[in-house]
Amino acid sequence: MTDNCQLAVSVLLPVFFRDIGSEDIRLLRRALDSIRQQEFRDDYEVLVLDDGSAMEIERVLRKLGDIDLDRIRFIRNRRNQGLVYTLNRGLSEARFPLIARLDADDRWLPTKIKKQLDLMAADHDLAITATGMTLVTPEGDPLESHVRPGDWTGILRFFVDVGCPFPHGSVLARRDIYTMLGGYSHNPASSHCEDYALWGIWLRFFKPAMVEEALYDYTVSSSSVSSVHGEQQRRASGVVNRQFRNLDLVARLPDALAELASVMGCSVLDAGMLAYKMWRFRVPVFLPVACIEPLRIILPDRHLMPSSQKGLTLDPSRLMGAWRATEADERFIAVQAA
Repeated sequence: MTDNCQLAVSVLLPVFFRDIGSEDIRLLRRALDSIRQQEFRDDYEVLVLDDGSAMEIERVLRKLGDIDLDRIRFIRNRRNQGLVYTLNRGLSEARFPLIARLDADDRWLPTKIKKQLDLMAADHDLAITATGMTLVTPEGDPLESHVRPGDWTGILRFFVDVGCPFPHGSVLARRDIYTMLGGYSHNPASSHCEDYALWGIWLRFFKPAMVEEALYDYTVSSSSVSSVHGEQQRRASGVVNRQFRNLDLVARLPDALAELASVMGCSVLDAGMLAYKMWRFRVPVFLPVACIEPLRIILPDRHLMPSSQKGLTLDPSRLMGAWRATEADERFIAVQAA
């Protein structure tokens, strides 16, 4: 990201009200106000994603008359489709390259977005940022705060030792990476921990960072996911955690991706894209021989082997733009992550 136009933000705000009461409207107002109070570097939009609520959220808010709707786009599902479908629809409808996320009963504190955008402007390899959070009552009274480690290794360690590293409503991330990874999974095995499952793939290939301050208020109520689906969420999260822990990536992954980038003569972000595509699609790629060792660390669940599929082998120079090779050069080899 090299200029302000690439720091424009689409905020996804999913809403589902079975019965709309005054308290629902109060909290939704609070969420929207907290977005409006942020300092954005460039353009932004708020996508209010109405997941088939009993009454159209757009109609309700327009009737109130005192809410600034200039930056808001309303997108409504004709029937309730669930959070994963609704978030993925928001990703497909978003206009800007960065995606932020907020629930209808939560809020951001002032300076949240500014500090995250500052991080991303300073480090073009960053693909995702988040902040600490404070658990609050519906009235806004603080219960407890959580601030997680800010560096890549610390975030990986938290993922393995504790659980989901990013408070979901605090995330600011690249839309192109969301798209590359396919958005949030509809797999029932990750039901109610769709964010944790996504980060389990994201963090393998793309650099994260945390603002080590509690800049996001998460409202604890009887209707929150952790309250209603707590046991199911814990079981699904346990599966995600075990799968990630078994990869044994924490200590070596950041350095391995940096080494891959150095060998390729590209950014860490582009190196992550290459490694992800090799992992996901298992296509043969024509690479410098020196890439093999870092790739073995990054892809412990793939067997790297020379490929004889010359006709199908991809030249990553189209992605990287930093070098070009011929098959006659002994420093290069066709490699498949099988």
